[in-house]
Amino acid sequence: MAIVNHAKKEINAKIVYYGPAGSGKSTALTYIYSRIKPSLRGDLKSVPAGADNLQFFDFSPFETPLPNGYHVRLHVYTLSGIVTNPATWKMTLKGADGIIIMANPATDHAAETRESVSQLRDFLSAYGVGLHETPAVLQFNSFTSGNNPAEVTATTASLDLSQLSVCSSNAANGEGLLEALTTLSRQVLDRVTVMSEPSETSIVPYPSSETETIAADRFDKSADPHQVMPHTVDSPQVALLSQEVVYEGGTVRIPLDITHGGLLRRLIITVNVELE
Repeated sequence: MAIVNHAKKEINAKIVYYGPAGSGKSTALTYIYSRIKPSLRGDLKSVPAGADNLQFFDFSPFETPLPNGYHVRLHVYTLSGIVTNPATWKMTLKGADGIIIMANPATDHAAETRESVSQLRDFLSAYGVGLHETPAVLQFNSFTSGNNPAEVTATTASLDLSQLSVCSSNAANGEGLLEALTTLSRQVLDRVTVMSEPSETSIVPYPSSETETIAADRFDKSADPHQVMPHTVDSPQVALLSQEVVYEGGTVRIPLDITHGGLLRRLIITVNVELE
C-alpha cells in the first residue's frame, strides 16, 4: 500500500522490477532513468544487499502537484545479476505497490521463467498477498529484434498470468520499456486514495484515456491525471466478486467491491482455514 504523508502532502509508492538474471532488469532501470528529467529524479544508486546488488532511484511523474496539493513520488527497485540469496528478493518485494515481471519469451527460457514466477508467488504469499491482488505487468523483454507473438501467448498462458497487462520490449534499443512502466504506474495510482484530514476529499484518477507516457519529452505536459471528488453521505454498496475468490494453501481470499460516494474501492478479506 502506498505511503501517504498528510503532513508533507506526499504519496510514496514502491515499484519493483523482478525477474531472473539476464532478463534485462538493470538495463531497463538505466534506460528509464536516462529518459526522466534530471529535475524530477533522484540519484540512481547501487548498494550491496548481502552478497547481492540492489539498484534503485526515485522520481516524480508530474511536475505540478495534484489538485489538493499532494505530490507523487515513485521509488523503483531491482536486484541486478544473479541473486544468490532468495531472502534478498523477499525483502526487496516487501511493501511493493506494483511489480514489473521481466521475462524472456523464448521457449528455451521457459523453465527459468516459470521458476521465477513461482518464487514470486511464494515471496508475496509470505506477506499475505497474492500476485492477483498486486498491480503487475508482465514484460517480455528481448535483446534481439523483437518477440515472437506466438511464444508470448504460449508463455503467458503457461504462467497462468492472463489477468496481467502484457508488454513487449527490446532492451537493445529501449523500445517498450517506458510503456511498461507507464502502464504499471497507472495501475498503482488508480489504487491510491488519499483522505485529506480537513475536508475528507479523495483523489481518484482520470479515465485511462488521459494516461501520460513516462518519458522526458512528455513531462512538460500540464494535464494532470487526477481529479478531486468529494464524498457523499449515501450508503455504501458492497458486491461480492465470487468469481475471483481464491483458495491457496489453507488461505481463502474474498474480494469485495465497495462503492460509496461515487468511489469504488477493492477490499480483500483473508481467512485462514485449518484443515483437520
